Amino acid sequence: MSLVDIAILILKLIVVALQLLDAVLKYVK
Repeated sequence: MSLVDIAILILKLIVVALQLLDAVLKYVK
């Protein structure tokens, strides 16, 4: 795998993590 592929995977994981955090905050509130 190239560095670009790894960077893309990391960005996708960050986006998913942010979406999960947003959903959790909505449930908490």
